[in-house]
Amino acid sequence: MVGVCAEVATQLFGELGYQVDLTYVGPWKRCQQLIEQGDVDLNICSFINLERKSYSVFSATPMATNENALFVNKERYFDYEGPESLNAKFIGLVHGVSLGSTLDNYLLNNSYVIRVANQQSLFSMLALQRIDAVIVGRQSGQHLLNLYDLNTQIVDVPTPLLTGNLFFSISKKSPHIGLLDDVEKVLASEQYRVWLSSLLERYSFKHKAYVHRKALAMDKPPKVAPEN
Repeated sequence: MVGVCAEVATQLFGELGYQVDLTYVGPWKRCQQLIEQGDVDLNICSFINLERKSYSVFSATPMATNENALFVNKERYFDYEGPESLNAKFIGLVHGVSLGSTLDNYLLNNSYVIRVANQQSLFSMLALQRIDAVIVGRQSGQHLLNLYDLNTQIVDVPTPLLTGNLFFSISKKSPHIGLLDDVEKVLASEQYRVWLSSLLERYSFKHKAYVHRKALAMDKPPKVAPEN
């Protein structure tokens, strides 16, 4: 895994003498199951909810914050004025993603939640008007719209659904729970916030450049064997 959360975890726990294994082990829901079972020690970036607190311990200080926003198709735009705005709507989320217990339960009881493997699929469905909205972090969503040239079709609603804190958490079955206390001082420092801001900017640029290079490679004409 590569990204802001991955680098923060590698740096902070590395300073304590531990190497963080960032091998990909599956989608988000699978990751939660592995943490619950104790097969994975550290969740590098997640919201707190009651279910996760039952099988993992969270850092006291958040490692970042994330403003969750509603993304809608411009042709079927609607404002967000509270959870009731989502009643009877088809709402797209990635498998295993939690918005906190309160909003999770509200959507379960009042909306039609459509879950898929990744955000690109969600935005494609939204562009085709197969769902009414996607809920995702505002900064991440804006980046993806720009990345996939969907800015003319999809827009984020100004009012946030919630601004949530993201935390490190460690499985209750892990022998490394005590490490959370050791990273608290760093997470609470102003220097950490400055560093985090620079990482967000750098990785946004790197991700866009990577996808652009990948797209160019896919557009290359097929190679033709020379004639004998």
